[in-house]
Amino acid sequence: MALSTRRFAQPWGTILVASRRPHPALRDTVVEYRAFTIHPARALAWLETPMALPAIYLSIGEPGRRFDPPGCPTAVYAAQTSALRFVPPGPWQGAQVMLTLDGANRLLGPRLWEFADTLPDAGDILGRRLADVPERLAQAPGWDARFALLDEVFLGLGPAYAGRVPAPLAWAWERLLHDGDVTRIGDLARETGWSRRRLQQAFQRHVGVAPRDVASLTRFRRTLETLVRAPAGLPHAALAARCGYYDQSHLIREFKAVTGLTPGALCAAPVLVHPTVLGAVYRHASVVVGEPAGAAAAGTRIPDVPGARAAAPPSVPMLG
Repeated sequence: MALSTRRFAQPWGTILVASRRPHPALRDTVVEYRAFTIHPARALAWLETPMALPAIYLSIGEPGRRFDPPGCPTAVYAAQTSALRFVPPGPWQGAQVMLTLDGANRLLGPRLWEFADTLPDAGDILGRRLADVPERLAQAPGWDARFALLDEVFLGLGPAYAGRVPAPLAWAWERLLHDGDVTRIGDLARETGWSRRRLQQAFQRHVGVAPRDVASLTRFRRTLETLVRAPAGLPHAALAARCGYYDQSHLIREFKAVTGLTPGALCAAPVLVHPTVLGAVYRHASVVVGEPAGAAAAGTRIPDVPGARAAAPPSVPMLG
């Protein structure tokens, strides 16, 4: 359970990212822990690309200090189909507990459709079991100690709901995370032995979104990473052909639907693709989309980015 840390220095500030596998007894519940410490050099506007992974976010404040600006120190991050945008209030840090599909359903209940494309307070769902965790994390001396604390907390939680996700659904979900952009939903249903309708209903209940949404997010993630690493001036038509879109128009429509921005606009912005312990399928990215004057003030809204949803910083899982 070695700790992995990386530091990213950019003109707009620095970010320290840490990650670690959970205690072996939690492997059926937690994929990995991720954490971040962010020191922006100036006011920034952020765009967080979506994931098809459930998580619990824990904001970490200074011991005895109220969260500033006020907001929920915890959040449930179920499947997201569009990006989140927000202006951070200044330096801040937090942790994400990335859950397995089984773990999410045991801890949160088999009703993840209620949390899709929302950020509910985890305290409203898990109750007092997480009430003092953000402050305890703040008092811990470093990320080794903080991750050990998360092991202790989640080993002690116990399942709120019995039962496991149906095996055909778990297999189909993993398949889409790895190969979603090349997998036809009808073929996937046949391979599970279920009807297409039954597979759709199982995804809506236990994942929160349709299988085609998971497939689209897999394709979007791969395409964004390709775009970031591609030679400057790569034509959109070539990118679309390489990444499995019908044509250039299809590529642009999907990027605008997910982020509100064209591939060209995203490529021109600073993009950080976050490292993970377990590989590419668990990655997502954060994008600096603007630097509005006075954005550090609480409640300031960034310039409108059509297609992205506004969120308050304390409730938003920023990095992973």
